[in-house]
Amino acid sequence: MRKISKTTPADLGLSAGSGPVRKVKRRNYYRAVDGDGGDHKALGLSPFRSLLERDLRTLLSANPAIQCYAIEPHTLEYFIPTETGGHAKHTYVPDVVLRYRDCRAAVLDAKAFFFGTTKSWLKCEPHITAAYNIDHNVPFVVLSEGVIRLQPRLSNCEIMKRHRYIVEDVAALMRSRDIIANIGLPTTIAIVSEAARINSPDGCNRVYTAIMNLALAGEIDLDLSKPFSMATEIRSRNQ
Repeated sequence: MRKISKTTPADLGLSAGSGPVRKVKRRNYYRAVDGDGGDHKALGLSPFRSLLERDLRTLLSANPAIQCYAIEPHTLEYFIPTETGGHAKHTYVPDVVLRYRDCRAAVLDAKAFFFGTTKSWLKCEPHITAAYNIDHNVPFVVLSEGVIRLQPRLSNCEIMKRHRYIVEDVAALMRSRDIIANIGLPTTIAIVSEAARINSPDGCNRVYTAIMNLALAGEIDLDLSKPFSMATEIRSRNQ
């Protein structure tokens, strides 16, 4: 008979101020593979233990369908049947637990392909997946570098994050919305920028930045299949 798993805390850690349940090691400044993220969607502290985790969270931050997420926010206690008919208790801490804007939740693990093929992981993974799917009614998804670092999607998401407003440029946002509404979609960044006729400081394009923020907010979609440029297509959501 299968034993029921449990998480501590019971809400999967999707609450304000939620932080890592695992101890964050002291930074090793001679080894640039970990650090602290400035994740604007994180509910609490957001350290990363690998560059792959950092890259995954870049994708999450740029996805307007995701409302928030927490980093290593709970411990899963699950069981694996033994040969003698008993159950061996194991624990697992996920990399990320996220909540979509439609209130669905999901549990993610950023795992390099090499580690995802080890005997220890292949033994545990089916039981971790079953625990989340059956006992907690949430999907458990393991993502390798082949998915996370797919280009040019990752680079485009990095660009979107770099343009995220600290202080909103209200005039540029309103003008960009008006132009897009008048022109109709699909269109391109170049067409909107030219029609908006907004003065920008040297080296900047206020309309370009406004369009990135409209995409981050989910008001429009951008074509992520090609490197961003002024020719990038602007689309209606879910087009």
